[in-house]
Amino acid sequence: MLKYFDHKVLKTAFGSFLAYYLADYFGLRYGLTVSIVTIISIQETKVESFKITIERILAGVLGLGIFALLAKILGFTYITLGIFILLFMPLCMKFKLMQGFLATTVLGTHILSEKSIAFSLLKNELSILILGLLIGNILNMYMPTKEKTMEKLRGEIEKTIKNILLEIAESLKCSCVSVNENKNFKKLRDLIDEGKKLAIQEFNNNIFDKINEELILFSMRKEQYGILKRVRIYFGRLYLTMEHSIMISQFIEKVANNIEIDKDLGSLFIEHKKLVSLFSTLPLPKTREEFENRATLYQLLKEMSEIIELQREYKEEIKKIEVNNAR
Repeated sequence: MLKYFDHKVLKTAFGSFLAYYLADYFGLRYGLTVSIVTIISIQETKVESFKITIERILAGVLGLGIFALLAKILGFTYITLGIFILLFMPLCMKFKLMQGFLATTVLGTHILSEKSIAFSLLKNELSILILGLLIGNILNMYMPTKEKTMEKLRGEIEKTIKNILLEIAESLKCSCVSVNENKNFKKLRDLIDEGKKLAIQEFNNNIFDKINEELILFSMRKEQYGILKRVRIYFGRLYLTMEHSIMISQFIEKVANNIEIDKDLGSLFIEHKKLVSLFSTLPLPKTREEFENRATLYQLLKEMSEIIELQREYKEEIKKIEVNNAR
């Protein structure tokens, strides 16, 4: 129960109370509707909040105008409400204003209830909408940072990638597959997806800082995950444990031990070049099985190179961002 008691719940509860109080204070009719507008205005990010506010204001002005016109022509009947929805919903879809459809329709029902399109009533309805949106946006200005959660996810992702790589290295030595393989791959995918989701939220909450290092990091890890998925396929093509398998296994172990983002990758690139050079000088395989194994091992070596290359590119990109920010 307590895990659901977060900032959004508190903002919704306080906002609904404040909205109803202020509506009553300013003498607005249908003050409870201000609470409803406030509740549906509590969003996950500041950018989303501002976007929805614009949509609802535009939809509100357009919708109230249409409703007033229909009421003048058709009268204050249920038919007016049906025809309004028939016209207004397609317009909201066409102009991407659907976030304002429901709130505007509720405001329109007030016109039916009052049986009036007087300026004072239309002003009251727009005031309801603006006050609810204003309170919602003010409350949405507070968004707790996800930094600690993302930091924990970063560590878990590094640990899981390391475990997968070590299992790959061990599998090369014994020509077997780890029993934890599926579990680790699923865990890694879920961790990265969660990290990207939080990074996007953080990005949309930092209105003035539009550079998100975390999003770049999780995207890089997603690419590494794709490479690891390809690597899984290669084990179905390996028939023999060879001397070259042991060499590549040892190299993969070194990649695993340097997967943390702050590690220096220079020595890995040097060793990779040496291994590639060594493969080019080896005697030709004598059997088809040896040839297929050699080709698969070479492909594994190439994939490991891509994993460390992605990490190097990420570090260079972050360094450029830091330099630009310092100017």
